[in-house]
Amino acid sequence: METTVFEARARELVDDIKEIVKVKGLSLEDELEKAGIARNSSDRILNQGTMPNLSEFLALCQISGITFHLPYVETTNSPM
Repeated sequence: METTVFEARARELVDDIKEIVKVKGLSLEDELEKAGIARNSSDRILNQGTMPNLSEFLALCQISGITFHLPYVETTNSPM
């Protein structure tokens, strides 16, 4: 059941990204191709509702201007 919730949320995010790119006046298909995503893959994502893989999703985020700030912990180089 949780997978369905996550998939639904992911589809909402992809729809939001489409809207953001549309407002920017960009062609998402062209921008994805510039990012190295094949036309058939972008067609599956944008027109057929297929879930993007991680690299495709990150490309969508980058094109739309969505950034991620991942937490990190600095560790020393000395062994424990």
